[in-house]
Amino acid sequence: MRHARSGAGPFPHPDNRDAFMELLRQVVDDYYRWHTRCADAAAPALPDAGPDATPRVPAGTDDMKAVEDLVRELSGRLARASTPFPSPLYLAHMTPDVPVAASLAHLCTTLYNPNNVTPEASPVTTDIEHQVSDDLCRLVGHPPGTGWAHLSSGGHAANYEALWIARNLRSIPPAVAAHPAARDLVAGVSPIVLANMPVGRVLDLVEALAGRGLLAEVGRLAAARRREANTAGTLLLARSAHYAWDKCADLLGLGPSDVEPIGLTEAHRLDVVALGRRVRALLERGQPVLAVVAMCGSSGEGAVDDLDAILRLRDDCERRLGASFHVHVDAAFGGYYRSLWLRADGAMASYDERPLPGSGAVMKPEVHAAFRALPRADSVTVDPHKSGHAPYPAGGLVLRDARAVSLVARESAYFGQGDGHRLPFGPHTLEGARPGAAAAAVWAAHRQIGLHAEGYGRLLGGCAATAQRLHERFSPSRPRVTGVTGATAGARPGIVSCFAPDLGILNLSVRSGEGGGSPVPGVTAGRHVLDSILAEAAAAPLTSLYVSGNTLTGRAGPGGGEQVLRLVAMKELGAGTLDTVEEVLRAAVARSLGTRGAAG
Repeated sequence: MRHARSGAGPFPHPDNRDAFMELLRQVVDDYYRWHTRCADAAAPALPDAGPDATPRVPAGTDDMKAVEDLVRELSGRLARASTPFPSPLYLAHMTPDVPVAASLAHLCTTLYNPNNVTPEASPVTTDIEHQVSDDLCRLVGHPPGTGWAHLSSGGHAANYEALWIARNLRSIPPAVAAHPAARDLVAGVSPIVLANMPVGRVLDLVEALAGRGLLAEVGRLAAARRREANTAGTLLLARSAHYAWDKCADLLGLGPSDVEPIGLTEAHRLDVVALGRRVRALLERGQPVLAVVAMCGSSGEGAVDDLDAILRLRDDCERRLGASFHVHVDAAFGGYYRSLWLRADGAMASYDERPLPGSGAVMKPEVHAAFRALPRADSVTVDPHKSGHAPYPAGGLVLRDARAVSLVARESAYFGQGDGHRLPFGPHTLEGARPGAAAAAVWAAHRQIGLHAEGYGRLLGGCAATAQRLHERFSPSRPRVTGVTGATAGARPGIVSCFAPDLGILNLSVRSGEGGGSPVPGVTAGRHVLDSILAEAAAAPLTSLYVSGNTLTGRAGPGGGEQVLRLVAMKELGAGTLDTVEEVLRAAVARSLGTRGAAG
């Protein structure tokens, strides 16, 4: 089955292949000129660089025939068997098509192999990452210079670092109170506030300690007290939070009782009322709250938590108790969607004046409110390699207050610490070695597409519109239609959307109908349908529909959650393609459950 393709736009297309090849030739020519210049310029000064000098290299490494064979084998395997992400029928995961500029920037920079741990190893790409840092700050809503951002290998690393910072931050005030030369800084502070001091006040303490030359001493005391107490506080997050948070808690030494999942609403968002009850109970007892994690595009459902309400809860706690908590937002998938409302100057438009002509996406007011509130969060994870359409690896962490990195900073004994004007990345990030190619690719994608409503906003608005149109086709309120084989009467298997999508992810529930259930004992209907779709895709990878699975917590099903089909829209699809998606899904339900009808 063939699908019409629109114009090239920023992505690979037959119309821009020749230009791509010409640019690639120029990239290779520049690289070889640079390599030769580096080797030849120093040669006259070296005693062993004469014409008779023989470089000592491993046997066979200069055999270009062997190199050609290796690369052709690899390229052929990739071209034959790679997952078909560019296919309009690929709706399984968050891997996007990569813009031409980002691909070329990544390929170009990889040749030079810069390591953004220090400007000494990456003068060009460190400067580029500083520009990307400013981009991500503006995307989230922070003025560059006040906030700070950096790239990481992905959302896992960014989330780990955010919680590492939150843990260290929470332990500073009690350590200040215990230090004889610093305790005057917290004189008169109640135990309740000492256990959960507002983030800004803690960072003011950190700045005061640095001014007295006491930051290192108090930091060591805080670390010792963390080990003695054997807990950093309570981590509160939605039941639907990414599995990375379990890993993160384990790495930081949090036990099962230190991590409290909060229930969900029918829209699969964190229940802020339940969160409020639990947070107030902890704060009033003076028990440390390590952090509250909100989702802005949960990985399974694309759900956007009510961040505005969470932050208003924090404001209320500060007014009533003087106590507060760190708010981290996991926007690994959803962060770039804020561009739907961003003007070219970076200002965020109101919901009613959203400047997004042409996408057809109708975004929910509460989703806009969450993105409007994003600048008030203390830390935000945003992954360019998801909705930013950058190649892997390119995660990112954005901090509201750049001073927070001092809580995890470490100096190196063997490389410089930067130019004194911008924070160096290596000493202030969880990961040391960091590929400069990733920074170059993100930088190029941002500049080719644009971090505003007419750029990423138009692109992601199309993704949201695709999810919304699929939801309408599978809506529970949609009138029953004839099944793909003509059955119309009686309870029969079907497929329905679980809830209206917030962003570009749709969850579909498989209903087995009369006397139904999966024909395979021990396998749910949703899982059986998914297995059928994946088997078909394995047999015909370039022409088949790809979807993924998800387990919705809080919904009836084995193990406490319903197994559903998950569709991730990373591109806008036309009506004809949507017809095909609907037809394939309904046919898969009918085929998998051994019935004649598949109407939703």
